[in-house]
Amino acid sequence: MKIEQFDVNRIIGITVYGERQSSYKWLPKKQKTTFFGLIKRNAWHSEGFYSNGCYKECYESGCWDATPSSKEWLIKSGYLVKADNTVWHRPYATVYLESDYQVNNSFERLEQVLEWVEDLKATCNKTFEIVKK
Repeated sequence: MKIEQFDVNRIIGITVYGERQSSYKWLPKKQKTTFFGLIKRNAWHSEGFYSNGCYKECYESGCWDATPSSKEWLIKSGYLVKADNTVWHRPYATVYLESDYQVNNSFERLEQVLEWVEDLKATCNKTFEIVKK
């Protein structure tokens, strides 16, 4: 494993975070409707991954059709997309250094995070607890 370029002797703590499910949900192609869903329009919502699992995005200023994200874009953005089309945040570790400095590193699997942390501990030759969240 590659050790990031920072002074490992300044490490004062490490927190490990496992995978967490994202708000992105896979939604199929769906016909758009009006008047409380009673009238079907000749327009469709595309299939794809929608933030918050909804075909609409709403803010204080109003609502509009959401734009779906592709699997490729989600992976490029650092998410894990599983075979069942669920979207997850990658597991990662936060290394706390003296002077309120932090280093974050994400991985494909939790085992890789733990291996990286053990390498850091061995390199800095310190003993401390690893907090898993």
